[in-house]
Amino acid sequence: MSSQPAGPRLGAKSRLTRCLIVLAFALLGVSSLYGDIVAVTQDHWDESRNSGGGGITATGDWAEGGFELIWLITEDNGLFTYSYWINGGDGAEDPLHKDLSHWILELTPPAEIWEGEFDSLVDTVITEIDVRLFEAYEPPNPDLPGDLFGVKFDFNIEDGTYHLEFTTEQLPVWGNFFATGGQDYAYNDGFPSMPDGMTTDFKNWIARPDGATLPEPSTLVLLLSGMGVLAGAARFRKKT
Repeated sequence: MSSQPAGPRLGAKSRLTRCLIVLAFALLGVSSLYGDIVAVTQDHWDESRNSGGGGITATGDWAEGGFELIWLITEDNGLFTYSYWINGGDGAEDPLHKDLSHWILELTPPAEIWEGEFDSLVDTVITEIDVRLFEAYEPPNPDLPGDLFGVKFDFNIEDGTYHLEFTTEQLPVWGNFFATGGQDYAYNDGFPSMPDGMTTDFKNWIARPDGATLPEPSTLVLLLSGMGVLAGAARFRKKT
């Protein structure tokens, strides 16, 4: 019985080149696989956004610099502590000029992942926590510009300074928020879109907790550069 002739065998160089190409496309495709979830690298763990041209759209008393969101993320043995401050635009102690009714911080579904994560925050300051999908332009968020799955924190604060903190195993990623108080509202300029694997400027989003992540483009470049060095070393060994 005759057998078909074997196809040409790939040399070590060709095999390595093909692997590099496949891996590069796989890395760049993670964005679509996980719904455009991009990791927040450590140099962005302490930042702020504001409504004075600093990444936040706001109305009424919160417009033109009257709304600022600050975050600080720390890590200890695989646990991430997220601290957020919302203020009137002049530091964490500067009160908002209009009281905040509630703030929605984006999360990644399903809701079961987040069960019990925020229960410790319920006190006299935060009166209620709700994790679910909030639909665009529906009560209690008639100005919400797009669907948003997240956690809604209802506040009961009279001095206009807002701070909350929680600890979770979920990694920092870029995402969206929405806040409202009376007729005023605020959200990040990128909402309802998301950054992707080619985004290099993240000023239109905020850091929020999540799980599966895609490295920022700088991380991809470093990884692929390292693989290029390995490929060169393999070629050198073959020649010698």
